Amino acid sequence: MEGNCFNQTVFLFTLLLAIAASSVRGHSTRVGFYSSTCPRAESIVKSTVKSHFKLDPTIAPGLLRMHFHDCFVRGCDASILIDGPNAEKTAPASQFLKGYKVIDDAKFQLECECPGVVSCADILALAARDSVVLTKGTSWAVPTGRRDGTVSKASDTDGNMPGFQDTVDVLKQKFAAKGLNTRDLVTLVGAHTIGTTACEVFSYRLYNFTSTGADPSINPAFVSHLQALCPQNRDGSRQIALDTGSADRFDTSFFAKLREGKGILESDQRLWTDVLTKTFVQRFLEVRGSLGLSFNVEFGKSMVKMSNIEVKTGTMGEIRKVCSKPCMQVDNNGLEMQPFFAYKYNFSITKPTITNPFSFYLFVALHPMEMSCFNQRVFLLTLLLPIVVILVEGQGTRVGFYSTSCPKVESIVSSTVQSHFKSDPTIAPGLLRMHFHDCFVQGCDGSILIDGPNAEKTAPPNQLLRGYEVIDDAKTQLESVCPGVVSCADILALAARDSVVLTSGASWAVPTGRRDGTVSQSSDANNLPGFRDTVDVQKKKFADKGLNTQDLVTLVGGHTIGTAACQFFSYRLYNFTSTGADPSMNPAFVSQLQALCPQNGDGSRRIGLDNGSANKFDTSFFANLRDGKGILESDQRLWTDNSTKTFVQRFLGVRGLLGLTFNVEFGKSMVKMSNIGVKTGTAGEIRKVCSKVN
Repeated sequence: MEGNCFNQTVFLFTLLLAIAASSVRGHSTRVGFYSSTCPRAESIVKSTVKSHFKLDPTIAPGLLRMHFHDCFVRGCDASILIDGPNAEKTAPASQFLKGYKVIDDAKFQLECECPGVVSCADILALAARDSVVLTKGTSWAVPTGRRDGTVSKASDTDGNMPGFQDTVDVLKQKFAAKGLNTRDLVTLVGAHTIGTTACEVFSYRLYNFTSTGADPSINPAFVSHLQALCPQNRDGSRQIALDTGSADRFDTSFFAKLREGKGILESDQRLWTDVLTKTFVQRFLEVRGSLGLSFNVEFGKSMVKMSNIEVKTGTMGEIRKVCSKPCMQVDNNGLEMQPFFAYKYNFSITKPTITNPFSFYLFVALHPMEMSCFNQRVFLLTLLLPIVVILVEGQGTRVGFYSTSCPKVESIVSSTVQSHFKSDPTIAPGLLRMHFHDCFVQGCDGSILIDGPNAEKTAPPNQLLRGYEVIDDAKTQLESVCPGVVSCADILALAARDSVVLTSGASWAVPTGRRDGTVSQSSDANNLPGFRDTVDVQKKKFADKGLNTQDLVTLVGGHTIGTAACQFFSYRLYNFTSTGADPSMNPAFVSQLQALCPQNGDGSRRIGLDNGSANKFDTSFFANLRDGKGILESDQRLWTDNSTKTFVQRFLGVRGLLGLTFNVEFGKSMVKMSNIGVKTGTAGEIRKVCSKVN
């Protein structure tokens, strides 16, 4: 019995280890990872990068390249930052990287504010994004939660890093090995729109490249220009702009240079000679006859994908105290040596000294006689259950969740929304509102889509929602391509993003991986913000969902598209006070609305929430609040409360305040909102039909 008991205990312990390891690997990065543990992390990194950029603008391309080099070797784990005689930074491909001081400065400040919390890998990812913004590129939401690696070897760069003489096929292979496709390749190489390279890296193209002279793919006039800058057998360290004439600005000029035969690096110019890569270059240039692509938007998406290459999360790796050296011990082969269990044994007593909670599991497995067999099994099973729960609940959404299981999901949803939008443009604000209403009740789980006499959609705030047929249409198509894979909750999140894009708003990368809820009750809709709510009430409702005041103002800005029925605001026009209309409204606007919504008239008549611009996603809504032309009382109140008014002014670029880009911030806040109460792992289900549970 004792041997059998021992085997059972070892089996349970082994299972425990496997699940724990799976849990560690299953964690993913997410936007807002430090929102509670170090809320100022992003602003500290941003201000540090900005400070260094003012002194030396070339730091921007340096940081962007450094992040790229880091991710392509051992994944995005900041191994590029580690010092050592044979570390990654000593490899030939990495010797000219710059920006280490920026990361060190940011880390020092973060250690003062949030010691041991923010990884060097995340600092580098954020700094790369901020560098693009400082060179006039568009921002994007950076998922965080990476941990730092403990191994850095120059030899690991061999074969991993794309090279300046690589053919397109070799480049494709290297990018594909990291989970990046051809579009990502062209997009990320587009980062060469900022920065420089040394003459010694490309001058071989200018002299004796062929028996007749220079590389024939280079524009002849440009060859002469470069020969004057990089004379043969002269200073090879001289720096030349990778994007001639626009090396300090993040734009599409780089792609125009490839078209004109003015690519500096051989590997860059080859993007124009390969049919597939040339197509993407043309799309970024919006060549007639090709489906245009927005470089800024696509760059953010590809950067998010790249920044998730082989990330270490959970308990993998470490959080370095100093970015240039790891905390964990490393042996001569570069292998991590810190044990999984901190287990110290004192031979003078009969029990171990526990320095880590997991140590006791090891003690139980190695000392089965110390506990009865039944107690051992009960103890291990008791510990097993919480770990299973953590594994299920700890899995987050991530960009590219369906990249292998249903790679066409985003294009199918996008084309479906576009098709319905062409027939009825008002479907766009409808889908955006529906996603908002879904997330604020039971979390973003598609419960708003479920039919039933007492379902969420029957609650008064939801009765006028529209767009259900769009989601059903997309679901039908996805079930035929990837049956049982894509959730209704994810379809709705993607459709909301696509609706913003179709109304001239900017795109953003939507993390997916939500599962569908199985409960839908109209009584739960009491959580929704109301059109008469005070700012304090609105703040509380948003805070209850993990959203701050900036998120509140930003998301309410979604009212830049769409309409409201007269019945929801006409009370402001008549007898609001003893003297008449709501005094916060512009008097001339009151008269205009009274003509549209006569007292005791048709309460169902629809009025644009953003007067004069109800079909375009822009900042006009905030200008209307400033002018006293907010339709809903709750909207207009954002201008009368000091804490919310500041954000309205920042979106409007009021002089004396730090400006905010509405399109950029809206994407960030939408990502935060779309992660409210999500069901992932094995929670919930994947509905076959969005309007009913399985």
